[in-house]
Amino acid sequence: MSNQSLMIEGLTRTSIALSALLLAGCVSESTPTESSSSLSVAPASSSVASSEAPISSSSESSSSSIPMPVSSSAMSSSSSAPAAIDWPLVVAINAGGDATTMDGIEFIADKYAGGGSLNNTVDSVLGGTVYQSERYGALKYEIPVTANGSYTVKLHFAEIYQTAADARSFSVAIEGNPVITGLDLFAEVGHDVGYTETFENIAVSDGGVSIELIAGTENPTIAGFEIYSGDGELDTSVVYEPAKDFSKFSAYQGRYEEATTINARHATGHVGDFFFTHWQDRGTTTMDLETNGEFQVNWTSDTGNYVGGPGWHYGDENRVIGTRIDSDSGASFFTIYGWGYNKDQNRSDPYHLVEYYILLRGTYNVLGNPGATRGITFTSNGVEYQTVRSDRNGQASINSTSTFKQYWSIPSQQAGIGETREIIFADHVNAWAENGWPMPDMNNIDASDDPTYQVLAAEVFGINSNGSASGRVWDATP
Repeated sequence: MSNQSLMIEGLTRTSIALSALLLAGCVSESTPTESSSSLSVAPASSSVASSEAPISSSSESSSSSIPMPVSSSAMSSSSSAPAAIDWPLVVAINAGGDATTMDGIEFIADKYAGGGSLNNTVDSVLGGTVYQSERYGALKYEIPVTANGSYTVKLHFAEIYQTAADARSFSVAIEGNPVITGLDLFAEVGHDVGYTETFENIAVSDGGVSIELIAGTENPTIAGFEIYSGDGELDTSVVYEPAKDFSKFSAYQGRYEEATTINARHATGHVGDFFFTHWQDRGTTTMDLETNGEFQVNWTSDTGNYVGGPGWHYGDENRVIGTRIDSDSGASFFTIYGWGYNKDQNRSDPYHLVEYYILLRGTYNVLGNPGATRGITFTSNGVEYQTVRSDRNGQASINSTSTFKQYWSIPSQQAGIGETREIIFADHVNAWAENGWPMPDMNNIDASDDPTYQVLAAEVFGINSNGSASGRVWDATP
């Protein structure tokens, strides 16, 4: 192999493919499995024929509308750095990996991603350290910037998993506009070879640069990217919350983009932007879910204990929760329901795990439970509540079978059918704390069975007849 550089600026992908294929390496047997069935990226909707469904985007258009890159490059072990981009660097990100430096550019650790899964290889990938890792799956990066204007985006890719052409192809959109379609990295440059495409004059008008990977054949993949501009910088004041990978939970069904019906014994997932839980110990129960937070639960006489409804995959102390009960044929509870969990607290301390209920209406008298401890009464948003604490020993929870505490807020007046009631959640947390009942972390996926969700739920137990209940939940936070 000669020492002549393979860094060819201004050529299309096809024109460099034959040269770069000569550089292809081998797949390392230690490379983690990259599965297209990953529940963290693939929708579970039965209406999707492929296990790889693209994120809905206006960028899905014909290839004739896709602009050619300003430059495209394959890498060799002796290649020189590409020509410098005139604008200052806004940020460079190593997708799926830690902070690193390549060609004199400092790449920060993976950040600002929504969706996808991480993978890396121990192979020596031609081009540099950025190509050792990837984020793969239908996903989107949203990078906050301080000013609207014009930006240059340089995308980095490497095929570190597939070993044949036609095994993977995908598309990319920047700011909602298609820039790459049907990219087959192995066909272009082979295995374990870095590859870049650069796009100039990207117009930004919404305070952020979006980079979206759209599935075609198998999962899309990206190794990293650089953003340059003379107009704006990285907006470090924007708080970034890393996307959570729910695939660790066996009950997680993925994300449904349309209304769906759930009837599994234990299932969680997302419908639109709402998280849902659906759990029963025996019997037959179904839940119909809409993408706007509406739901209906139908149970039969053989139902043992059931609880389910939509909301959020995490609790938020500052959330105001809008609720409306549309029908109820006699559920044991209609309630704001969720969990707090501290994995670093000793499991012998029952306060490390808390199950909480803010009742709206119900047929079961919690105050009659043996061992129920009354706390203070307080008023929130015009409704008086009695606080109660119960002990749960060796019972089902989001963290397998555990010993934990239950906190209750029981209204003096139940919510009526069709009534809108807004729950100021902070008032309840503060009232429980005034009793000396602490609330552990409500925003984590550290438990073994489910995240620390917060939902509007219908719960049914000990009912020997068929029935149903329906309602809607939404975020009413000012």
